[in-house]
Amino acid sequence: MTYSVLIFAFRKPGITPEQFKKHYEESHVPLVRQLAGALFPLSHTRRYIHRSETAAGTGTVRNPSTPATVLIGSQEEFDYDAFAELTFEDAGAFQTFFGHMQQPDIAAKIAEDEDEFLDRARMTVVVLGETIETKRA
Repeated sequence: MTYSVLIFAFRKPGITPEQFKKHYEESHVPLVRQLAGALFPLSHTRRYIHRSETAAGTGTVRNPSTPATVLIGSQEEFDYDAFAELTFEDAGAFQTFFGHMQQPDIAAKIAEDEDEFLDRARMTVVVLGETIETKRA
């Protein structure tokens, strides 16, 4: 059975949503792939919150002029900019990856890159449980 973690990522203050996405896609993911090598997850799926440029004051403190397109809930509940699902073969594969990425030299490279675009203090990570998918017939 696969093992997945979900990461909620917040962009660094002063970085636009477009700059955040560009750095995540063009710098961060390639760096993680390079540093992880064969330990890279089976998949690393990123989903970005849809934001619209509006007059300042319509969003939140973190996103005053780029509110999320919220259908149900509040702006404050959608202050993160992306969530990523990393899927591994099993819990052991995740633990091996995580241990590898925590080696001081590798962790320092990741931290240096994350400091360019992420608000690392706000980032959260959770292990996902069972996935059940229903598809259209």
